[in-house]
Amino acid sequence: MRGAPLDYEAFYRREFDDVFRGCILMTGSREVALDATQEAFTRAYVRWRRLRRHAWAGGWVMTTALNLCRRQGRVPVPVGKVDSSAAIPEAGPDRVDLQRALATLPARQRQATILHYLGDLPVGAVAELMQISDSAVKSHLHAARGALRRTLEVTDA
Repeated sequence: MRGAPLDYEAFYRREFDDVFRGCILMTGSREVALDATQEAFTRAYVRWRRLRRHAWAGGWVMTTALNLCRRQGRVPVPVGKVDSSAAIPEAGPDRVDLQRALATLPARQRQATILHYLGDLPVGAVAELMQISDSAVKSHLHAARGALRRTLEVTDA
């Protein structure tokens, strides 16, 4: 966020879809994703006077929502059992494949992948939000890319 801090409403409108999408990819459930997203934005609202000045406020909300999914035992549904209603509107087969592939990743790899690629956060910000080292984030991302490449690879059969 460059310049003056955003007001909460503008921040919410700008960040909601990405956080919601990240939670869907983390859990495979539209209902669980919505609950976690709303709770994370509620927590951000309470802290808004402090958060609004930081470029990482969106990452903070994303991490909070993903942690809520994880802490409350909201684990992804088994591969092949992804709730079709969880798909974001206009989601095609590629989105469902990605959702299923992410569901196969360990939770920390999935979280790092969502924060870095969907949340568009640099490695350092992901490390800070996940409370791990930069090298641990890089390791999670490397392992996740390899697993996703194998899972999503298209072969001519």
